[in-house]
Amino acid sequence: MYLASQRKEFILKTLAEHGAARTIALAKQMNKSLHEDIVTQDDVSIRIAKKAVQNIPASVVMFIDSSTMGYQICNHINSRDTHVVSNNPTLLTRLEGIPNLSFYCTGGRFDREALVYVGQEAAKAAGSLSIDMVVLTPDCYSPKHGAGYKNMLQSEFIKSVIPPDAKVIIAMPSTSVANNPAFYTVAPSQISMLITDEALSPEMADQIEKSGVKVELA
Repeated sequence: MYLASQRKEFILKTLAEHGAARTIALAKQMNKSLHEDIVTQDDVSIRIAKKAVQNIPASVVMFIDSSTMGYQICNHINSRDTHVVSNNPTLLTRLEGIPNLSFYCTGGRFDREALVYVGQEAAKAAGSLSIDMVVLTPDCYSPKHGAGYKNMLQSEFIKSVIPPDAKVIIAMPSTSVANNPAFYTVAPSQISMLITDEALSPEMADQIEKSGVKVELA
């Protein structure tokens, strides 16, 4: 436990030194905020996360974006061959205690609004890995336009890291379906599956499936 604590302090110090946070205290606050979000996360989001894990095969290199649901997805993975790639440094400090998970953080330029690494260096780091699957938890999904994010830099980064042959899964609550983000990111033609909750209307589910995206309800 002491060694794990030392390792976390080292990670937080490194984040501070490289501009991911101005101080170690701020880095700790980032970690604390994510933990509080996870603790209060509702049952619907947890069910969606568990359903997403059921669709993640073993021996896969997976990119996942930044969200508390993203943490839940990683937290429920139970495979020694799963490798998670993300541009979210806070996930690194939260996932270090999961023994069956290998986690790779891209590094790069830190965006203080989205609390993620973005830019060419981050995209190059992600692109150097053989990503098989992309699991996204975006701000919005539209049957016509696909998945979108409110943050432009995160949107552009996500666009740049999706390999042409990678399987893309969207995991999000039904309340975010059909909302309008500022930036659409992933077209329906790139998406294999949308995982959401049972409150999604049959009409909306039908529209999404007609666009070629399979709908799974949690």
